[in-house]
Amino acid sequence: MLKYLSGLLAVSAFFAAIMALPPVSGTAHAQFVPYEGPYRQMPPPPPHPRREPVPPYRYGMRWERGHWQWVGNGYRWIPGHMVRIRPVRPQPAPFYPR
Repeated sequence: MLKYLSGLLAVSAFFAAIMALPPVSGTAHAQFVPYEGPYRQMPPPPPHPRREPVPPYRYGMRWERGHWQWVGNGYRWIPGHMVRIRPVRPQPAPFYPR
């Protein structure tokens, strides 16, 4: 019984000594995050929209205004353009069998 107890004591002393050693690398589990200024959760608000001429009305088309779009680390202006209007098809009434 004493033989098993001394073996257990030797193994636990060995693991305690290993745990007391300093880590090989201090950044082994650290994640590298480059710092480029204050952290932001959302981009800053966009600049005021630009004034652009609205073309005359065309049948089946509508004008979609230009807008600012966030791209990477800044805003890019997307100019306005004409968009085709899709006709809305009526949905058939649901059928409920009796």
